[in-house]
Amino acid sequence: MKLLTDSGNATGAANEIRQWGNRELGHLFTLFVWGTFNSATVTMQISPDSTNWFDVSGVSLTAAAAINVEFRARYVRAVVAGGAAPVINALLV
Repeated sequence: MKLLTDSGNATGAANEIRQWGNRELGHLFTLFVWGTFNSATVTMQISPDSTNWFDVSGVSLTAAAAINVEFRARYVRAVVAGGAAPVINALLV
């Protein structure tokens, strides 16, 4: 799912994880982040209700990367902070 395609500092929209109700399915994903960072930092947040958000530990990227993340939450989003006019893409598969 596309978490973010944006210029500048932004908080991506809440994306619902389809497997949320299925306890037998794992929640191991790969997060791909790329673009022009210009000193920006990309983090990922999860939420049980799309109101209260929590940072995913270990996800703080300042350059293009693909990392595996494992979490169990109903909603996920990407956040871009800092930098001078960054253009960032974030994809979770």
